[in-house]
Amino acid sequence: MPPTRLPPFSTSSKERKTSGSFAPSGSICKVHNIYQTRPDEVGRTSWTKQLPDYAEDPAEDPESQQYALVVRNAKCYNGTKSLEIHSIVVQSDSLKKFLADVFKAYPSLTLALSRVEFHEFHAPFKPFIHRWQQLTDARDTQVLDEATKAHVDLLYNVLEEELRDVISQKNDLIANGVITYNLLHAIFEPDEPIYSVVDGRQRAFVFQTGYHDARNRSYSISGKYIDFDGKEFGFVDNAFSIPVYEGTTAITSLPVFPLKYHHDHAAHKSYQYKQYEGVADGYYYNKEIKFNVKGRIVIDTEAYSTFNPDPTPLPTLSDTLTDEHRLIATPIVRGYALSNKKWLEFYLDGVTDIVWNSHAFDSLVLPHAQQDLKQLILAFANAQSKKLKAFDDVVQGKGRGFIMLLSGPPGVGKTLTAESVAEVLKVPLYVLSAGDLGTDAPQLENKLKDILSIVPKWGAVLLLDEADVFMEARSNADLQRNELVSIFLRLLEYYEKYRNNADELTQIIAWGLLFLTSNRPENLDPAFESRIHVAIQYPELNTTARRQIWSQFLSGADVEAFSDDQLDLLAEIALNGRQVKNVVKTAYLLASEQDRKLGYDLVQTVLRLRGSGLC
Repeated sequence: MPPTRLPPFSTSSKERKTSGSFAPSGSICKVHNIYQTRPDEVGRTSWTKQLPDYAEDPAEDPESQQYALVVRNAKCYNGTKSLEIHSIVVQSDSLKKFLADVFKAYPSLTLALSRVEFHEFHAPFKPFIHRWQQLTDARDTQVLDEATKAHVDLLYNVLEEELRDVISQKNDLIANGVITYNLLHAIFEPDEPIYSVVDGRQRAFVFQTGYHDARNRSYSISGKYIDFDGKEFGFVDNAFSIPVYEGTTAITSLPVFPLKYHHDHAAHKSYQYKQYEGVADGYYYNKEIKFNVKGRIVIDTEAYSTFNPDPTPLPTLSDTLTDEHRLIATPIVRGYALSNKKWLEFYLDGVTDIVWNSHAFDSLVLPHAQQDLKQLILAFANAQSKKLKAFDDVVQGKGRGFIMLLSGPPGVGKTLTAESVAEVLKVPLYVLSAGDLGTDAPQLENKLKDILSIVPKWGAVLLLDEADVFMEARSNADLQRNELVSIFLRLLEYYEKYRNNADELTQIIAWGLLFLTSNRPENLDPAFESRIHVAIQYPELNTTARRQIWSQFLSGADVEAFSDDQLDLLAEIALNGRQVKNVVKTAYLLASEQDRKLGYDLVQTVLRLRGSGLC
């Protein structure tokens, strides 16, 4: 069948409709334009083929493309001015490169595009408010060619006039630690950590978006945190709102606020030495166990994963879990409880700063003839903490650690010496006993490798209590113990850390302070003599020393005054320092139960109960 002939284009639409002579649907290779009409009195629109009267030539054309900036202005309805900036189009390549540094890592801004429209910079121009200081600093300090400098100044002048009052008000408010409701957007920056208390626990999140919600009369915030579903880690959304308020309010009193305004915003990054009081969680054989912890802890998530007997793998989002990820993961920090000797999970609300005892060494009681030893110990400890290298060995690193052997009967001050040194230096005291290390040679070496990987990291003092089993003279009769002694000798010679890819102790860096305690120094292997820098023999406590110890433990607001005669009588009882401490502690419990101060009669009661009472 021959094709249908089309009528001339002059044929009217009405004639074509009548004749039915239309081309097949979709067959004409042209664009047919229709136009939306203006809204009628009830807001309805329709479509027409006629070009509407509002269709004017576009404002952005080849002429406008010549300019470094296109500033779109709109009518201002707040009564302060006739026009306000609606948005900005950056067309200068050199200016885009400049801004790329200013807005580095700022989310949702891609300065590499051939056309950059800051549609997000409707008033209140959040990105420029957040990065105003960076913009100003870059403009003042960067070395720019003449053309780029002119383009930067052009943008700066436009924005400075628009944002001058807002920036000034924001800086003034933040300097006073407060913020107004209408400027909340100025302190919340995308991808920055924010802080809140959820279900009674302190939590950190990452800020995503925020806006003033007029309907609910609040500032609505979207944040995210990291959670674990049993198989993998990922981000979970969390919503917050700040109800509208009048005037100013303290930033830290808001239900959610940027973490950088928290007084302790940097306390839980890397490793930290802190005080803790509260419940902590431990995991053994996939079972959760609760511990009551009251003492000092070292917060160190990385080390926790190494030492936890059943470690949960570190979260790995993309390639590497950053400190920022850890910060928002949970309200829990992980580390080591020094008094409990356990790797645990701690709640942030139980973590506080340590109150240091500046007079720790005063409580160390030594015979009068050995008083100079206290100053000697302190001098060596301070020298080590300053990383002095005056007595370094020929082999680089070898010999920089300082080793003290403290020997004598129980309760005469050996452990207290190490505790006092750590307190004065304000570093952790990591205490180990022979029972902690075991007597299996491969196990001993592996445990030492682990321990010596973190003790230097923390700058800790290491105390190995009751080290006789590792230091007694070797003999042909006990080859297994000989192997333990050999491993321990290498520890002392190359204290303080292992090379990761070696099977034995290797050369060390920085400094190390190691205390060894022994009850049988006469049985030491001769090879240890050259490894130990200072050996201190603690004698049995005499009457004068015991009286001083009683006086120290019986001082305080909750203690009745003890007379000289009473202290003299107590000093005559053959107790060591640890036993005196236990007697006083028990007497305190009795005093607390009776709601009274600790007195001489209660101490007598405890002494009678333990079979060493006064007549």
